Amino acid sequence: MKNNTAALILAAGLGTRMKSSKAKVLHEVLFKPMILHVLDSVKVLNLDHSYIIVGHQKEKVAELVSAYQARCIVQEEQLGTGHAVLCAEKELSRNGGTVLILSGDVPLIKAESLRAMLAAHAKNKPVLTLMTASLDDPTNYGRIVRGRQGKLLEIVEEKDADAEQKKIREVNAGIYCAEVPFLFRALKKVGTDNKQGEIYLTDIVKISITMGLQVDIFSGAGGEELLGVNSRSELAAATKYLQHQKNSRLMAEGVSLTDPETIFIQQEVRIETDTVINANVQISGNTIIGKNCTIGPDVVLRGCRIGDNVTIEPFSSLTSCTIQDGKIIAPHTSVKQD
Repeated sequence: MKNNTAALILAAGLGTRMKSSKAKVLHEVLFKPMILHVLDSVKVLNLDHSYIIVGHQKEKVAELVSAYQARCIVQEEQLGTGHAVLCAEKELSRNGGTVLILSGDVPLIKAESLRAMLAAHAKNKPVLTLMTASLDDPTNYGRIVRGRQGKLLEIVEEKDADAEQKKIREVNAGIYCAEVPFLFRALKKVGTDNKQGEIYLTDIVKISITMGLQVDIFSGAGGEELLGVNSRSELAAATKYLQHQKNSRLMAEGVSLTDPETIFIQQEVRIETDTVINANVQISGNTIIGKNCTIGPDVVLRGCRIGDNVTIEPFSSLTSCTIQDGKIIAPHTSVKQD
């Protein structure tokens, strides 16, 4: 019988370092709220169930994710990552199997990495697999503490780490595969004896090892994928990464970008060959641009359909517009169609 596999996305936090009244996962990375980047990667996996732990601005988050087949579970008080997972005990225990746990603030994670991690977990059959990475700057991440023989001992959170532990470069990515019955047995053994006074999900690693159970490490994802967005500077870094990725792909496909550093194009946008995108252009939504077009400079397009051989002159802003083949849009045009 096929093993049931679910995803659990932790998205309840406000994100104090963002210094914002908006829930952290609602902040946009390249025109799209970061939790939707995570959900897009999870959707590709075709898992049996998906759940999202919501808290701050739960109604807004629930409305945003309503197009995805994911059920929202409310964490009324934010008492730590372990407590967040405990909020889903009823739903996850109903089906058992394996759960993939990840945060809603890792917008760069790729479906391929998650699929490889799930495959390794299924093959090796540990009770828990955690994703790690080695970073040049491990600040703010939980450290992977190993014994003399390299054996995993525990994860120590940044705020609880001593000076020696803070030198460790191998960090916890905050992504786990766990067997559901084990997960909740272990979580009920976790206390709040830490500087945050919270229930840390990471404590189940040490508990598992103490119980003599198998815990595996998966390190097959690229370090940039695991960037957790906890500040405005990390938000900008994530946007910059996706910008470079999208722009490089478009240029490889035959689209000219005259100044890629100043051009921001959402991942879903489609542009045909021999189109030229000039400096300071932003293109978002499900915009489609045909062949041999010239866009900008200094143009904003949102959710538009642009035909072939179209010229959009500088300082124009178009929203939800359809432009027929061969048209020339004059400078300083501003149009928003319903």
